[in-house]
Amino acid sequence: MAKKVLISGYIGFSNFGDDVIFAMLTRHLKAKGFEVCALSANPKKTKKQFKVNSANFKNPIEIISEIAKCDYLISGGGSLLQNATSNLSLLYYILIILFAKLMFKKVIIFAQGIGPITGGFWIGLTKFTLSLCNLVTVRDSQSYKLLGKWKIKSRLVEDPAWDIPVLPREDKGYVGVQLREFSNMHPDFIKMLVKYIGLYFSDRRIIIFSFQNPQDLKICYQFEKELKTQWPQMRHEIRTDNSIKSIVTGFSNLKYLFAMRFHACLLGLKYGIPVFALPYDIKVEYLCREFNLQNIMVSQKPEDYNSKFSEFIKAKEDEDKNNIHFSWSVIDNFMLK
Repeated sequence: MAKKVLISGYIGFSNFGDDVIFAMLTRHLKAKGFEVCALSANPKKTKKQFKVNSANFKNPIEIISEIAKCDYLISGGGSLLQNATSNLSLLYYILIILFAKLMFKKVIIFAQGIGPITGGFWIGLTKFTLSLCNLVTVRDSQSYKLLGKWKIKSRLVEDPAWDIPVLPREDKGYVGVQLREFSNMHPDFIKMLVKYIGLYFSDRRIIIFSFQNPQDLKICYQFEKELKTQWPQMRHEIRTDNSIKSIVTGFSNLKYLFAMRFHACLLGLKYGIPVFALPYDIKVEYLCREFNLQNIMVSQKPEDYNSKFSEFIKAKEDEDKNNIHFSWSVIDNFMLK
């Protein structure tokens, strides 16, 4: 009889990055013979899209029932254990873990980025919760170091999105721009970004990507409006289809990429595209440090970006990142004993 795995994560929200992680995880688990169920914001869509069982992530009865039936709870991937989004979000994912442990289930923290977490109570609760887990894996060295300070044993792995199958590059010379809403973005940031993209790439077609609808669309249209104002002659389009297939295909045509989201930067690196990161969150800052990416903090007051753009267009493409893969052996050695 197949063992059952329940996955708790940011599932069913039509977010490209989380959908990729979930797709890679479920593909692997099913290949290993596990029966998979997910707690989702859209159970019907999740069941149809990923061919797994699904339950409503807000329904306590369904949640408790699925925890009771599972052999393993997997929490992740992404950045679930943080309260930059909200304390309620952090509490939700912690409670799922605690309920699973109360029912004597094995719990795996799957390739997460830990933090930022503020407030002594929330840090203490997170540390306590992680101490109860059977296997803790993290996707970046900063999270690994943080858990080391907390005396939590963990394993450092890559982000599962590195395993996404990509297409052969068909470099059409396009410049990709991927943006998302962010409360602390400087009010002049978009205006200055458009200014310098126009100065350096006026002869290229600009492809504006939404990675989560409808959350990203407002700022995508804001960028387009500013582009039409400053550089009315520039060719551009907005890609609203944020399915995995559509975005993977769209990125295969890029020459350069400007991106805010973690998984947009990662996919650009996977393709070997020069990536200009626009960090809004600590996880993107970590990625910038790891891969030495040119970057501009979206919350800082805009300045003269000439030197940064000048260095960026000299950047060489690097296909070596296509060889980075997630180490499934850490998970398999635990679950396939």
